[in-house]
Amino acid sequence: MEKNLIAVLGGGNGGHAVAANLALSGFKVNFFELPQFAGPFERVLRTKEVRIEGISIDGAAKLNSATTDIEQAIKDAEVIFVVTPGFGHKAMAEACAPFVQDGQLIVLMPGSGGSLEFAKIFKEKRVKQDVTLAETCTLPYGARLKAPGHVSVFINAILLPTGVFPAKRTEEAISKLKQFYPIAMPAKDVLEAAINNPNPVVHPAATLLSAAQIEHSRGKFYLYAEGMTPAVARTIEALNEERLSICEALDYQLYHWDNLEFKNYNLGETEDECRYRILNTSMDAAFGKDAIYAGMKMKGPEHLKDRFIAEDVPYGMVLLSTLGDLLGIATPTHDALIQMASVINRTNYWKAGRGVKELGLSRIGKQNLKRFLLEGK
Repeated sequence: MEKNLIAVLGGGNGGHAVAANLALSGFKVNFFELPQFAGPFERVLRTKEVRIEGISIDGAAKLNSATTDIEQAIKDAEVIFVVTPGFGHKAMAEACAPFVQDGQLIVLMPGSGGSLEFAKIFKEKRVKQDVTLAETCTLPYGARLKAPGHVSVFINAILLPTGVFPAKRTEEAISKLKQFYPIAMPAKDVLEAAINNPNPVVHPAATLLSAAQIEHSRGKFYLYAEGMTPAVARTIEALNEERLSICEALDYQLYHWDNLEFKNYNLGETEDECRYRILNTSMDAAFGKDAIYAGMKMKGPEHLKDRFIAEDVPYGMVLLSTLGDLLGIATPTHDALIQMASVINRTNYWKAGRGVKELGLSRIGKQNLKRFLLEGK
């Protein structure tokens, strides 16, 4: 491996922010996008530069390379950051499989269980190289692309729980990851990190219960400024209670919401009071006080097939619901919202989603789950 050489896979909002921040921090960055998505990535391919602005860092980041050639992108990279929505993990795993090398660390940001999908695909493709997998519970930044090759960062994470697969390699992997992100901290395993992703608890409920306004506004909608009401809060609270039951069964911790006040939303609370409480609970612990104000300024979703549904329902809520089934824990609010999203978007998210079966956990069963996550076999 070449020290200080990293690869960033995925040319979206988060990928641009990760690539630019790490390049401006002195690391050699290979930035990759899949060939089928190269159109919006063309400027970066041509200039080998990403412009970044906002609260994290300002500047023009010079890349070591920008490419649609996966072999070139990950060759000799010490760490490979996969920064895509959950529905991009399979394609990235299949692209990486022929070219990974012994000793590489692959980190999904965030994972939502995707590290286990990588492991499953690598096994199916008979990858013999000794690779460590990891996943964070969220992105290190809240960012939006302003233009091709130009990203704006609104908020920085202040806490980044990260699970490692197999978990017995946690200390070594987190030590390596901290050179890039000092805020990285060890989760018990990758499933604990996946459960700690706050997005599937917050985004789908607020989006689905704002469906009429989102469609009526025709793109002029701000979820955190307009979609957080007492009724939405009570739905989010019910989702979080189901998540806490799963955490209790697996001896997991909620690093962002644990011991925070997130209960007793009532009709006497004004919408402004409720909105700020939701933002404080779901974002402040992860991203700090500025998250409240940054969230208010972040536009969207513009439609009901936004990633707030298309990612967070099949790759977040379905995982929690099917994990509940595996553990014998009821998740009626998750189930209701998954069904509601399926009807609205005419997509069977149960079938299209990534649950315990797709991650290879159903065959392992409840009794052997923790041992598998620790040992990797």
